[in-house]
Amino acid sequence: MSAGDWKSFHVDDVAEDGRFLMERDAARLEALEANPSLGPSLFLYRWAAPTISLGYAQREERVLDLEAVRAAGVPVVRRPTGGRAILHVDEWTYGVAVPLGHARLGGTLQDSLAALSAMVATALSEVGVKVETVFGREARPGGEGAEEACFRTALGHELSVGGRKLAGAAQRRLSQALLTQGTILAGPGQERLADFLAGDPASKRQGREKLLEGTVTVAEIAPRATFLAFAQALGRAWEEGSGR
Repeated sequence: MSAGDWKSFHVDDVAEDGRFLMERDAARLEALEANPSLGPSLFLYRWAAPTISLGYAQREERVLDLEAVRAAGVPVVRRPTGGRAILHVDEWTYGVAVPLGHARLGGTLQDSLAALSAMVATALSEVGVKVETVFGREARPGGEGAEEACFRTALGHELSVGGRKLAGAAQRRLSQALLTQGTILAGPGQERLADFLAGDPASKRQGREKLLEGTVTVAEIAPRATFLAFAQALGRAWEEGSGR
């Protein structure tokens, strides 16, 4: 990716294939690692079809019920960031590449996650979703397979409404650059991830129940909020928060 192709803020007009999205974010991280002077960059996008993504350290054969995944025809991709499994259905996703030395968005894991979470929270408030930031809430007991679901845990800064998780993020750090990928639940469907995780029928049922109980969507809080309105609000928050 050349300097001429680099964008500080970009919103995909249409939903894209999950493999393309993950490869694009990975390429942006590598480009910034090679040339930190490119500066911070945020891409906002959606997924063209329900897709399972795994954190880069997760083992597909351990985490997933591969027979159920194949039977449903759900594609599986690997994120360049860490974290646990997600079923991307109706959501707004962002990928933020930042030089580690950036004054506002770089620094430690906690500092960078806090800055980005605050930016996303500001944009969500503009579309009618008032969130709280939660620091490191552990998963509640609910079946071995369910513990592999990203939205069962909070290992960093997460955004919640009334104690139910709305958005989470994971980060990958290289020597000069970092990539944060964040997921905002726009509508229902992510609870179906439990059907594709390793485990017996009882643990899958319990996993679905726990995912439904512990999460909330934009559609529930602000039914009239749209992707376009959020994208515009996020663009304003990014311009102010990134110093671009």
